[in-house]
Amino acid sequence: MPEWTIDDGKYLINVAREAIKYYGKTKKYIQILNVPEKYKVSAGAFVTIKNRQKELLGCIGRPYPSGTLINNVIESAVDAAYFDPRFPPLDPKEADNVLIEVSILTPPIEVLVKRPEDYLKEIKVGRDGIIVEWALGSGLLLPQVPVEEGWNVEEFLSYGCLKAGADRNLWRRGGIRLYRFSAYVFGEKEPKGEVEQVNLEL
Repeated sequence: MPEWTIDDGKYLINVAREAIKYYGKTKKYIQILNVPEKYKVSAGAFVTIKNRQKELLGCIGRPYPSGTLINNVIESAVDAAYFDPRFPPLDPKEADNVLIEVSILTPPIEVLVKRPEDYLKEIKVGRDGIIVEWALGSGLLLPQVPVEEGWNVEEFLSYGCLKAGADRNLWRRGGIRLYRFSAYVFGEKEPKGEVEQVNLEL
């Protein structure tokens, strides 16, 4: 995967915002002309939308590198704005007044351990995002989430289980499959304003 820069973050955030506005008007996905080749690589992506008070309004993505990065950002932006079941759809007129964050994901890798407690040594807050899979579902937490919430590894795994719809202690009983990934995360300080890279370990 390429090294991603602030300029890449600005470009992808702009694409995400235009995708949200275009879908709001047309109910169609925007087609971007003259997309630079680097954004046509296969890469997972998530788009997070927050209001000016940093409250979450939507977050959806594609964790696996199927499809191109540019298409995954466009589709994730539309889904986060209009189809996140946890929140009401965004008013398209508000697209210029929200904070947009784009996460470019590395491919998830399964974490194999001999004992469940070994997960605590394999997962690192500030570096890893996690996907928890169990018999009845799965759940994903981006690497910036435990940093923002102030969780330790134990809490991170427990909330990952809850996100998957499982008992928070299922990981302790060896009832899950765990995957980890890292991410380049770019977010706005102000709507349509300066973009910064979230300082995560890669």
